[in-house]
Amino acid sequence: MNKELKLGQKFPTLDQVWLFAGIALLTLRVFLTPIPPNDFWWHGAMGRLILQTSTVPLSDSFSYTQTGHSFYNQSWLAQIFLYLIYQIGGLPLLILMQAGIISLTYLILLQLTIKRSENIRLSVVFLLFTALISFDNLNVRPQTYAFPLFVAFLSILTSWRIFPTKTSPLWLLPLLMLLWVNIHGSFVLGGVLIALTFLGELLRQTLATKPTEKQNPSLKTLFFWGSLTACAILLNPRGIGVLSYVFNLLQTSAVTDLVTEWAPPTIRDLWGKIFFLHLIASLALFIYAPRKPHWFDLFLLLPFLWLALGAGRNIVWFGFLITPILAVQGASVLTLLKGNRAKVIEIPLINNILIGIITLLLGLASPWLKPHLGLPPANGNLLTAETPVAAVNWLQKQPKPPKRLFHSLAYGSYLIWALPKPQVFIDPRIELYPYAQWRDYIDLSGGNNAEEILTKYQFDGFLLDKVDQAGLVDFLRTKPAWKIRYEDARAIYFAVED
Repeated sequence: MNKELKLGQKFPTLDQVWLFAGIALLTLRVFLTPIPPNDFWWHGAMGRLILQTSTVPLSDSFSYTQTGHSFYNQSWLAQIFLYLIYQIGGLPLLILMQAGIISLTYLILLQLTIKRSENIRLSVVFLLFTALISFDNLNVRPQTYAFPLFVAFLSILTSWRIFPTKTSPLWLLPLLMLLWVNIHGSFVLGGVLIALTFLGELLRQTLATKPTEKQNPSLKTLFFWGSLTACAILLNPRGIGVLSYVFNLLQTSAVTDLVTEWAPPTIRDLWGKIFFLHLIASLALFIYAPRKPHWFDLFLLLPFLWLALGAGRNIVWFGFLITPILAVQGASVLTLLKGNRAKVIEIPLINNILIGIITLLLGLASPWLKPHLGLPPANGNLLTAETPVAAVNWLQKQPKPPKRLFHSLAYGSYLIWALPKPQVFIDPRIELYPYAQWRDYIDLSGGNNAEEILTKYQFDGFLLDKVDQAGLVDFLRTKPAWKIRYEDARAIYFAVED
């Protein structure tokens, strides 16, 4: 099934159809997922500000509650990229670029998985199986730009470890880290991969009995390039301070207590159920496959399982790491059943038809065409319903805009992008705002302690999400002083009577 292609072989082969279909399904997932407001808009606004001022800001200038307060903007390079892509081609190009990033990530992972399992179709199956647990992590934001970098680290280090006779481009690691440290805080995971690989190989060579096993691969080579990669971390606007930022962020109570994706996965929501079912199926394969997992694979995998169990946001990294391991175990099952497999007959015409159908579906789902196909809003729109485009457009036209606006957290990101002055009470930069302010936001959104909090902050306008802030909407409807000035299917705006 998975022999190397021979000269004169007709194209496309069924294996190539499998490869194309696997990546196409992941591309379709991106195409059919509207952009939520939380993470993109404020990052885009920050990229715009950086280009306008030719400097990475050191303090907040977007909110009226924290203006001038220190803010560590670590993802500056990704923000510039997001803004430029949006300026060139708007939302459609941004979504296309996102699909390209995700496709590149899984192409690198698929190459590694095939190399280890020596089975193309099985690799595609397990790629999609593990990608499923990461589907809620594919939104447009700087984190996804770190995905191909993580998988590239994994591929390079695995090749160095398992295929030592072949050249492994360890020299790429410092260059990739130079990008990663200026794109997203997950750059520390690259260092974790290097450290775990070095320690695991050191242990293996220490326990080895044959002289050749003690020398190959070269730990000195990995140590050299790993050291240069560590030095590359310093090449960012804040130098060594970037490490303090990451570790302080992980210890910020507002982040760990209030952000859903930083909470441990739970079977009470859909993606939590999918994750734990995936774990159960993976464990069953590890137990019953004829070939047991190599201890080195588990040595790398278990720390990332621990991270995934600690925060849903970390599941995606675990998914990348476990994919080739599962494929190796699955290949051992197929080897046991090899005698029962029927010979596959290659029919290039049918293969061409299949590729044509998949390509047509990709074209129809593209962000330029899908809005005109009458698809459900959850798949056909470019932006989710939580993005208050119409409400903010209306607000911009008002002669007396509010100076102390209270709004939905998700709305805060879009308001940063759309409003010229700092009129944001709070936004997705969780670590910027004091924990007490987050508690006030949560209480007021639910209509709790409303009078006290209104007096404390002296709001003069409310732009609310009628779904997520229904408690406050109901409260304001009972107050004659607050009049509804704007309302649509999702957003509502209250202001005091003139």
